[in-house]
Amino acid sequence: MQEPTPKGPSTRTQAGVLLFLACSLLSTARIVLDAPSPRHADNDIAIRSDERFAALKSRLPAYGVVGYLGESGDSATPDYYLTQYALAPLIVDPSPDHALVIANFPNAPTQIPPGMQVAQDFGHGVLLLTRKDSQ
Repeated sequence: MQEPTPKGPSTRTQAGVLLFLACSLLSTARIVLDAPSPRHADNDIAIRSDERFAALKSRLPAYGVVGYLGESGDSATPDYYLTQYALAPLIVDPSPDHALVIANFPNAPTQIPPGMQVAQDFGHGVLLLTRKDSQ
C-alpha cells in the first residue's frame, strides 16, 4: 500500500495567512504615516528648558544635591527630567528635604510648603526655595 503524499496547505489556510499579512502591513503602514516627521517634532524643548533654568543655575552650586518640587499630573515626570537635564551636573533629588529646593510649576500657581520660603523667583514658574530655619 502506498502512503498518501502530503498536500500543501489548503486554500482556506493560504487565504487566512494572506489576510493576516495584509492586515499587518496595513497596520504598519498606518503607524508609519501617522508618526510625526522629525522636521515637525519639537526638538528645541531641551534648549527652551536650558534657557528657562539659566538664571537659576547661576545661583546654584556647580555640583552637589538640591531638592525638587513640581506639579503633579501627566507633565510631572517630563518636567522633572528636563530640570535635571538643564541643571546637570547638579543632582536634582525629587524631595524637599534639602537646604536648597527648586520649585518648578510652569502651569499652575505655586503653593509653598510650610517651613519653606522663596529665596528668588526666576519667573515662568521657576523658584528657588530655602528652609525658613536655615537663615
